[in-house]
Order: sequence, then structure tokens, then C-alpha cells
Amino acid sequence: MEADRVVAAIERYVFQSGEEIESRRDWPDAVVFHAGRHYYSARLADWLIGWESWVEYAVQVVVSRTFADNDAYTYGLLFAHGGEVLFLNDVATIRELGRRLDVDLDPLAYAELLSELYSVKLIDEPVVLPNAATTLHRAGELVRDVNAFAADYPWVDAALVAAPAARREDGAVVLEFFSCHYYITGLRALDVLRWRVSGGGGRPASWEREYVAERLEHI
Repeated sequence: MEADRVVAAIERYVFQSGEEIESRRDWPDAVVFHAGRHYYSARLADWLIGWESWVEYAVQVVVSRTFADNDAYTYGLLFAHGGEVLFLNDVATIRELGRRLDVDLDPLAYAELLSELYSVKLIDEPVVLPNAATTLHRAGELVRDVNAFAADYPWVDAALVAAPAARREDGAVVLEFFSCHYYITGLRALDVLRWRVSGGGGRPASWEREYVAERLEHI
């Protein structure tokens, strides 16, 4: 990961007006710094899309703006071979990425991105700001395996979810999957969403999602 290139992308896509970098530290797979009172951590993401042949690397940026619960924000940056940078929180960008579903993008990798970055309630703005419970939690998570989901969230009925599935329909790739969003209300809480995504075949992705459960709390 090229730290200067990553920082330049953060300054372009993520920074708020007037922010300037302070006390930056670089590692081979991460860069962290303060910008005023805000703490930025950018690390190589473990997302499946990072394994695609056209992708150089993917970066997960987590920004902590306060010490409050649910106030750590996640951003996704995708660095392609050839120099292109994709800002994955941009709704138009993530929809266009869906064109590749029948070419060089694993459907599960696309579902993973939507799950992490688009499982919050407000996704109608041009740029989505997914918040996590803390900097140590993901902003959203793809349900890959029902048994693993049951082990991670034992207070939730695992019958609500199912493993991801993909098929071809009318020339497009159709994905059906579940995601969840963990947050803190004073208790531990979870929202569970069902997705249906269609893309590829020369068309950008479109999706429908619905909440199958909201604010399932546990001590």
C-alpha cells in the first residue's frame, strides 16, 4: 500500500473542510494520523474485492470524530491497476461498479461491500456515511454462514437469515443476501436486512433492501 497515495485519496474524498494532517505514522499496510480532534486509521482491507485481477488494493478508512458510541465512520477506497481510485461510499460509484458483476467481479465480493458500507438506515444521500459501534467494529457485515451468525449474535433468531445466493436472470446477475448492523444503545443492538441486488449485463447495479428485524437488544 502506498501511504502517500492513500492519504491523497483521503484528503480528496473523506476530509471535512479545514482539516489538516497532524502526527502521521506509516506502516507497510496502514497509515494513521490526527486531523484536529479526529483520528484517522487507513488499513489494507480484507475485502474479497482486493483479490480481483484488476484491483491493486482496497483500503478501509475508519474515522473517529468523538469518543461517543456509534461515532466511528467507515470509508472504502479501491485502488485499481492503472491509477483509478474508486470512492465506495459514493452511491453512483458503487452502482457503476455493479456493471462488472458478469465480467470480473465476484458477486460475493460485491455483496460484502454493500453489507459493510450500506447497512445503515440513511443511504439516500449521494455519499453514505456508515457508522460503527466503535473503531473495533465493522459498520456492517455480510451474513455468510448461518451457524457463524448464530454464534456471533446468540440473542438473535438465526432463522431470520440465510446464506448468500447468486443466479442469472434476464441477462443480469441477481444477488440475494442478508446483512447486519451492530450498534450500542446502552445495550448491544442489531439490525438485520434482506437484500436483492441486480447488476451486470451492461447495467449498473440496483437494489432493494428491507429490514427483517430492527434494534434487537441484548445485555
